[in-house]
Amino acid sequence: MKKIVLALLLVFIFSCSNESKTDKELLENDKKELVKNLDSYKVATYKFGKILIRASAEKNTISPEFQSFKSDLDRIFNKVVKYDLDNPESLSMLDYISIYRDYKNMEDFIMETDEDIFPTLIDAFNLAYGDSISKQIEYLKGEDKVYVQNIEHSVLSAIVILSKDLGKEVSLYECTKTYPELLPDSEIKTLLQYFRGFLFFEKGLYYLSEDEISRNIDWLNHNEKIDLPYTRALFQWGNLNNEQTHIGIHSLNHLFRGFDRLMMEREIDEKRALEDFEMFLKDTKKIGLDNEIVWSVESYLYLKNEDNEKAIAALTKLKTSKLLSSGDKERIDESIEYVKNRKPGKVLNGVYDKYFLSKIATKYMFSILAQVDWKKVMKEQNVPHTDEIFKTIDNLKVFLENMEKYSSTENLKQTGDEIKNTGKNLWNKAKALAE
Repeated sequence: MKKIVLALLLVFIFSCSNESKTDKELLENDKKELVKNLDSYKVATYKFGKILIRASAEKNTISPEFQSFKSDLDRIFNKVVKYDLDNPESLSMLDYISIYRDYKNMEDFIMETDEDIFPTLIDAFNLAYGDSISKQIEYLKGEDKVYVQNIEHSVLSAIVILSKDLGKEVSLYECTKTYPELLPDSEIKTLLQYFRGFLFFEKGLYYLSEDEISRNIDWLNHNEKIDLPYTRALFQWGNLNNEQTHIGIHSLNHLFRGFDRLMMEREIDEKRALEDFEMFLKDTKKIGLDNEIVWSVESYLYLKNEDNEKAIAALTKLKTSKLLSSGDKERIDESIEYVKNRKPGKVLNGVYDKYFLSKIATKYMFSILAQVDWKKVMKEQNVPHTDEIFKTIDNLKVFLENMEKYSSTENLKQTGDEIKNTGKNLWNKAKALAE
């Protein structure tokens, strides 16, 4: 009993402490949490791979430390880029151990270095795969470089988030390297800001996400006439005109800001969340959007307002969604039964809660991203060496997976034993030849 009382007391103290904190303080907490999220082996080795590629095009010394590692970086780059996915033996276990040793020697340099001091990926691929003319083209500088590397980071964050090999940690790293505020007012800017907000939400950094999306909503409210062809293509809204597309992306920003606020602890946040959901539904009705996202938000609001009949109708439609698992649909059935038997004034139970609601929205966004043919998009935008870029991403995935595998303590010991045995075998063969 004492333990239960203590636990309840701690929960109460925590909730009260959050209630007393300002938006600014909670945002700062998320910024610290973001730094912790990026402190991982997977992110560190991925950054190592990115620096390998971008540093290969660097002509200047940058620093004496970089100059001391330049030859090692170039040697590893040539091995990794030329790695043949159809021939996994082209890099041996000893190759990986050697590369891992080099990585550990320059680990501090890698972690402390901003990859954006190096030429863009496009410049690196021009140098590696371009013809004699493209190799002589001046590297991007100033605003042009900032713009291109922002696009590179954002596209990579979208591509790798669906990868089981790289995944969400690496996507978050790429996301933190995008700076929409440095871009000119454009459709690209608002899409970048929205995607950053979604990724922060997905990682549970709700205050960071809310801040990002709030700024994006303000931007959209002041730029109602901007052309949005990429947005139409991304969300498959080919039947919408430009004004309707603006309403659509405006609605999705309110949707995810609503989720951010719903997941927060303070009463004021829930009130704000409900306002965002109301705006989302108002927008979607204007353009005739009718899908699982709309049904899930409708059902939540109807439940909050104790409109049982409409809540059941929305839940019944939601159950038809292809995005939901059989387990999800069972939860909806339970929710419907709960609503049928709920007494007036009874608070919502945990059967259909905010976590389930946000899960549906996240699945929806992932389904959108999964349908984007990024290679096709890049080719349509005349991005040079698109095939080579995607080949290198695939190589990098396999390279990082194997480096983690072969650099484990167990494998390092196994490799050491193999080297000893190889040495003994060579010595025995040498003796046999001498006899």
